Amino acid sequence: MLTMSAGSPRSVRRSAAVWVALLAAAVSMVVACTTVVPGAPVIAGNGAQLKGPQMVVDPTLLDVGAYPTTPRPALGTAGTPVEGVLVEAQRMANFVVGPWEVDPALKTQNSFGARVLTDAGALTQLGPPELAAVLGRHNFINGFASARQAANGENLLNAVLRLGDSESAAAAVADLRATKLTEPTNWTSPQQVSVPGHPDVLAIGYTVADPETGREWIAMRSFAFHGSYVLTQVARVIGGLAPAAQLVANTINLQRVIIDRFPATDPADFAEITLDPTGLLARTLLLPPEEATPVQNARYGKRGALHFQNDPIWSSALFDETVMDLTARAKTNVYRLSDGYAALVMVDEFAADAQASAGKPVDGVEFMPASQCMQVTQGGFYCVAPIDRYVIEARSRSLNDAHQQVAAQYTLLIGH
Repeated sequence: MLTMSAGSPRSVRRSAAVWVALLAAAVSMVVACTTVVPGAPVIAGNGAQLKGPQMVVDPTLLDVGAYPTTPRPALGTAGTPVEGVLVEAQRMANFVVGPWEVDPALKTQNSFGARVLTDAGALTQLGPPELAAVLGRHNFINGFASARQAANGENLLNAVLRLGDSESAAAAVADLRATKLTEPTNWTSPQQVSVPGHPDVLAIGYTVADPETGREWIAMRSFAFHGSYVLTQVARVIGGLAPAAQLVANTINLQRVIIDRFPATDPADFAEITLDPTGLLARTLLLPPEEATPVQNARYGKRGALHFQNDPIWSSALFDETVMDLTARAKTNVYRLSDGYAALVMVDEFAADAQASAGKPVDGVEFMPASQCMQVTQGGFYCVAPIDRYVIEARSRSLNDAHQQVAAQYTLLIGH
C-alpha cells in the first residue's frame, strides 16, 4: 500500500481459501444497479466488457466530480532531451537496490524517500556541494536514489548516478578521492576505510554525535565506479566502522548485478523515449504538472514501485502473489495485475493493511460495492477498488473527493 503511515508488517494471505472466499463475496454482494457474472465476460452500461469475478459497475451512476473521464490521446514521446532525462531516471528506479534488499530491517520510510536526479544541481540532495561540482564536471546525466531506516535509527541511502561513459565515471571517483567534502559539522574524525571485497571503492567514515540524544553513530559515505555509473551510499550505523563498511559492500554487490540489467537509452535518443508504451498513463488520473513531483505522473515496474511502498518487503510478497508488473503513480495510483481475481486479493490486502495501521473504515464509493475506504491516522482518507485486472488507490483530505477520484479513475480504465 502506498502510504506514509508506519504500520505493522502483515503476512500476505496466499491460500486457495482466500481466493474462493473473495469470489463468493463478490457474487453475494449484489445490489441495485449492479450485475454479477462470475468467471465470464460482463458488460457495463456503456458496453465495455470486463472479465473475471467482479461486479459490473454502471459508470453513468458514479459521481466523478470535475475529474476527467475520457482517456488522453496517446502520450507519444518525450519530445525534448530534458524530458527524456526525467523519464529515463524514472525507468532507472526499476534497477536501483532498495535498502531493505540489503538488510530487511532497513524498510521504514524516512524524510528522504526516493528521488530522481535530473541534473548535477540535484546532487546536493545526496551530499555536500563538492559532489555536485565534481560530477557536473564529469558529464553527469541522471540518477535515482532510495533511502530507508531501521527501527533502531540505522539508515542507508543508495543511489545510482549515470555519467557520460565509463571513463567519466572512473575519473569522477578519482576526482572525489582528491576532494575534501564539506560534511555536516557534527560529522567528525573523517578517515578513509577499506570496503571488504572492493579495494577500488572510496569510503570515508565519520563519528557522528546526535545533538538531541547525545548518542554516537558511525556515518560512511562511499563511491564506486561501475561502467558508466557511479554507485554511492550513505550509511549510518551503530557499532563501529566495520559494520558500516560491510553494509556498503553488500549494497555494492547487489547493485552492480542489478544495474547491469538496465536497458539504458542512448542520451542522443532521449527525446524519442516512449512515455506510455502500454497506454496506462493516458488512462490514469494525473496531477497537474505544477503539482507533480519528479517521481509522479510516471510508470514503474514491480521493483520501481517498491521504492514508494510503506512496507516494501510486505508489498513485494503481495506483488509477487498477484503478479503486479506495472503501476502508474499520479493523482491516483493504478496497479496492473494478472487477472481480476488477483485484483480482489490486492484490494482486500491493501484495505486490511490500512486498517491494521489504525485506519477507521468509512463508507466506500457509492455504486462501487467492491471499493473500500478508510480514515487514516495521518489525516485524510484512503480508498482502494478493483476494476478487472487493475487496482485503484486514492488519497484525499476529503472523503467525497477520494470517492470522486476512484469513480473517475474507474471510468477512465473501462475497456483498457
